[in-house]
Amino acid sequence: MLPSPDQFDRNEWFIIISLIVMYTLIFLLPKRFPHTVTLIMLLFSMTYVQVLDHILAGLSFNLYDINDVETYEWFDLITWFLYPPFGYFFVYFFDKWSVRRTGVFWYIFLWVLIAIGEEALSLKFNIFTYTGWKLSYSIPVYFITLSIYLLFLPIYKRHV
Repeated sequence: MLPSPDQFDRNEWFIIISLIVMYTLIFLLPKRFPHTVTLIMLLFSMTYVQVLDHILAGLSFNLYDINDVETYEWFDLITWFLYPPFGYFFVYFFDKWSVRRTGVFWYIFLWVLIAIGEEALSLKFNIFTYTGWKLSYSIPVYFITLSIYLLFLPIYKRHV
């Protein structure tokens, strides 16, 4: 069984408030995709990030810790639910605004900046503690990740 946090403090509150805000925004946005496609997008985002976190923060490289302690706890699991809304919003607005040609690069670039801002905010609230990672290392990871999200958009749209 996963342990509870040693102390319920600002990082747990940050996670809870962020989850409430992000998922409320998803529900308030006009429906763009069928519920099944939305669910697949959210699950893909969560799974993709879990794999990356396992590689980078887990036993493979141990470049950062998530939340207060090095060991895995409940809020580490809950933190995984912070990532899917970001991927959903990224795909949602890309599709809504019909981004094309060179606009694709600038759209991805804008979202990389947003992601870096979110990660910096997460650092401030102790969601991450870097042990060998630097914020600048995340830039190429976000470029690759967001590009992969866009590669899946035609598959999502095929089911709309």
